[in-house]
Amino acid sequence: MPNLTSLQYHTPGSIAGEFRLRDCCLNSAKNGCQYLRIHLEDMSCSVPAYIWQEDIYQRFYLPDHSLARIEGQSRYHRNLLRVDLKRIEPISQKRQGDVVRLIPKSVCPLPELLITLQAAINRITIPALRHFAVAVLANDSIAFAFVSVLASLSHHHCYPGGLLRHSLECFHIVGNQKGFCREDYELGLISSLFHDIEKVLTMTHDMQRTSLGSSIEHDKLTFELLGPYLSKLERSWSAGAKELRYLLKWKIRREVPEYNIADLVACSDRLSAGFDMDQKQLQKEDDYERIQ
Repeated sequence: MPNLTSLQYHTPGSIAGEFRLRDCCLNSAKNGCQYLRIHLEDMSCSVPAYIWQEDIYQRFYLPDHSLARIEGQSRYHRNLLRVDLKRIEPISQKRQGDVVRLIPKSVCPLPELLITLQAAINRITIPALRHFAVAVLANDSIAFAFVSVLASLSHHHCYPGGLLRHSLECFHIVGNQKGFCREDYELGLISSLFHDIEKVLTMTHDMQRTSLGSSIEHDKLTFELLGPYLSKLERSWSAGAKELRYLLKWKIRREVPEYNIADLVACSDRLSAGFDMDQKQLQKEDDYERIQ
């Protein structure tokens, strides 16, 4: 399914697809007729949409970021894209290829990274592993936090969206090392992407630590969060599930790992954190020089 931004390059006409909905508001036109104004949204942008038919909008209520399948007509008003909706149907399931696209841009402080996240998932070619990653991100309570919270309070990537940036940096550090078999390589990619996934339970988007973050070991939270998805992976690829569990808990200070790629995954975490701290230090030095 094309994203909303791509519609701006198409001739106005019929439109059908699945999008997020937000900012539902009942308004009155100049002629006194009422209509419902909402925004369609995906990872690329949001577009105003209108429901003019009373029989549709009077029975319409969906909370912000609900999923819906829509049909309508696109048009331009004052050179801006608009959509007149003729049909709207709430849905609960996302198609596998649309999971990242349907993360709303408005929930991600660094929305330019969402297309990078989508490209990262597309690099996974092992069906069982790709299904695992998609299933994790299909859970809105995980995905929305994953793209919005910070990676740490003061150590590295300590800003809204920092966890997503850090996770993608780790993914690409591992991704640049291709001297591994396909299975180890892709398991390394996914474990680097989700190595700090427990932060969705321990950090908030407004830069606070939750009570869980100070009372429960992070490894335990990781496996509590990913447990249902690892169990499904176990049924379709038991060896992969075993190795992924190992990679997610491996720490570089321990002895020689059972899987060689474990050290690389752990190193990617340290390198990404180190690069970010170096950048912060350089920024401080630049700021200091400017005020002298």
